[in-house]
Amino acid sequence: MNSDDDLYGDERQRLVEVLLHELRTSLTTIRGWAELPFQGLSDDPALMVRALRRIQDEADHMYEATQRAFPRSDASWERPPRLAPVDLRDVADEAVADLGLLDPERPITRENSGRTALVADNRMLRHAVRNLLGNALQHTPAGTPVTVAVRGPVSGPGGEPWVELSVGDRGPGMDPRAVARLTTPYTEDDHGAPSGGGLGLTIVRRVVERHGGEVTVSSAPDLGTTVTVALPTVSVSSGN
Repeated sequence: MNSDDDLYGDERQRLVEVLLHELRTSLTTIRGWAELPFQGLSDDPALMVRALRRIQDEADHMYEATQRAFPRSDASWERPPRLAPVDLRDVADEAVADLGLLDPERPITRENSGRTALVADNRMLRHAVRNLLGNALQHTPAGTPVTVAVRGPVSGPGGEPWVELSVGDRGPGMDPRAVARLTTPYTEDDHGAPSGGGLGLTIVRRVVERHGGEVTVSSAPDLGTTVTVALPTVSVSSGN
């Protein structure tokens, strides 16, 4: 196998890993909403409609994720963002609702401040925020409080209006070296073991960067971790 074949194989392996991560996330969400009738909540028509819509949306996302990982030879595996007006508060509320199904005992606080409308791809943002919440669940002890805050407008580069969403926890936190590892791109070491921020944060970073935004991580031992996504109110994407 020549070097080009090696590069193609590495890229295909990375795409499959991303696909499996996205499918697991969607299947977990589908299962949570599908279990509502078994919890005696099927008498609420509005809740059942919401559950069916979420299940349908996750099924659509799974289909699109599969298409991106195995595209036509002349197509990019990442589709261009479908930009439309979005309220970041709605994105946060939906992600928190999903989280409440997956971990009902987890204390979650929602905070809003100011106007948080922007132009973005709603589905991409939802999955980015859900990955942030999933990381908070995965890397903190059960019952650790999580806060999801949305703020806007804030001053971005050049004084342009941006909006922010942060996911903070009161978990064990990290030292500076761990933060540095977390904020490096997801890679594999010489033995095939994952390093860097992991697929969840990598997906978040790629979504945010495709919208012209930034991701920052703030953490300290015993003080918890906060990941903040900052986005321009009017996204600029190359579509690549």
